[in-house]
Amino acid sequence: MVSKGISYSLENLAREIGATFEGEGSIRLTGVAPLDSAREGDLTFLTNPRYVKAVESTLAPVILCDKAIPKVHKSFLLASNPYAALAKVISLFFPPKAPAPGIRKGAWVDSTASVHPRACVANGATVAAGARVGARSVLYSGAYVGEDAVVGEDCLLYPNTTLRENCVLGDRVILQPGAVVGSDGFGFAPEGEGYRKIPQVGNVVIEDDVELGANTCVDRAVLGTTRIGKGTKLDNLIQVGHNVVIGRHTVMAALSGISGSTQVGNHVVMGGQVGLAGHLHIGDHVTLATRTGVMEDILEKGVYWGSPSCEMSVEMKNVAAYRQLPELLKRIRNLEKALEKLHGLRGKESHGK
Repeated sequence: MVSKGISYSLENLAREIGATFEGEGSIRLTGVAPLDSAREGDLTFLTNPRYVKAVESTLAPVILCDKAIPKVHKSFLLASNPYAALAKVISLFFPPKAPAPGIRKGAWVDSTASVHPRACVANGATVAAGARVGARSVLYSGAYVGEDAVVGEDCLLYPNTTLRENCVLGDRVILQPGAVVGSDGFGFAPEGEGYRKIPQVGNVVIEDDVELGANTCVDRAVLGTTRIGKGTKLDNLIQVGHNVVIGRHTVMAALSGISGSTQVGNHVVMGGQVGLAGHLHIGDHVTLATRTGVMEDILEKGVYWGSPSCEMSVEMKNVAAYRQLPELLKRIRNLEKALEKLHGLRGKESHGK
């Protein structure tokens, strides 16, 4: 993908991102593209070893990777963490466009709300009574900030996002389209043949540098606070229940869910479709593989899989055994038939005597 009017020499690009290079330092680069669609002038990248063969056929003159590839006649941009380096490169070629500050015509801002002069409130956005919006934050069309809610500095609230009353966003928080912070938790008390709604009167606090994906929902606490720690990243379509506490720099992939009052530690990794029951404790540096169902506390660092969850190495053996069941059943049936035949022959012999 070609950037608009931006180009770097390989040497300058390496300097900008704190990397090194091998090859022709004067090569001009005007864009970034994947291996299979890169053209002359593009920087391409190798962040996954499975695609190393595609390097031989790419048209890109420069490859971003962790070390030069033997027998490949290209120039290389070298970084110990190519994926992070790629993020820096993309930001250089495609710098974010910050809209001009101010409250646009068609926005609705209550007279008691406080919007920093360097913030931007787009047409169709709403800032309710007593709410505060910090410097350089952007509320796109359809964004809603409820009564007495707080938006920190440098936040992005994309279209149709909701920050309900009394909830708090720290600095540099990103809400992707459709994200909801402060929806009512799933609290209903059985009463007779029906259910009585339990008022959800707590709030949500999102700490600095958190990103919530599209249509992700974080429920407000019944009492107290639902909290998401600094640097945590949540993918699209994730449900975080009431009174949940998620630690710092935890990542969750799409379609995962955390039930109420569960506490998740720091640097936890969850694959897609992970489900956590309520009132659990998940320790620091725990990895939950895709579709893991957690029913009990996991306090020890490690990799877990399965439903109910167990250590990854154990579950892999379980899966291997499970896949052998059809053949084992077939062998058992054959043995049963052989035993029946053997018993029949012995029965005939005894009658013959």
